[in-house]
Amino acid sequence: MSQETKRKRKRDNNASVLKVIFLDIDGVLLPFPQKGPPKGTLFPTNTIKALDRLLKATQASLVLSSTWRALDRFVQDILDDFQKHGLGVTAFHDMTDKHYHAERQWEIHRWLSQNEGVNKLYWLVLDDEELIKGEENEKLASTFQGHVVKPISSVGLTEEDVDRGIQLWQEQLASK
Repeated sequence: MSQETKRKRKRDNNASVLKVIFLDIDGVLLPFPQKGPPKGTLFPTNTIKALDRLLKATQASLVLSSTWRALDRFVQDILDDFQKHGLGVTAFHDMTDKHYHAERQWEIHRWLSQNEGVNKLYWLVLDDEELIKGEENEKLASTFQGHVVKPISSVGLTEEDVDRGIQLWQEQLASK
């Protein structure tokens, strides 16, 4: 973990409220098999529009949890494409550890554990991987219950997924 990330986390942990969305790329913003985004862009317009609506509704920052986090040039490609689409995201709030690759649920849980000092933490996960069901997810399933939006990989993030995310977000706000 870089010194800048450590300083940032310390600042964030002193904040009273932190609102984040963990973002996977493949199967969420980039459906597969890929049918082809608009020429000159990486992501289809419909998945970016859906993400934009969710970000506006939640006022959350993005934490990159995708394997795309492993290479700086991939992270920059994502941000560059956001700009091409007019999405107002110029940087990620953070990333899950780029050197720790395990089950996605464990990677996100590790990030959450490192940010336990935040007074109020509101969070969602956008990921096409299973994060609640199955033996490998059983131990932490209750932590993720009510926080996961799971798009269909071949379709990517839809307006219906965003509606579900907003519903989960409102339930979190009402419970704290």
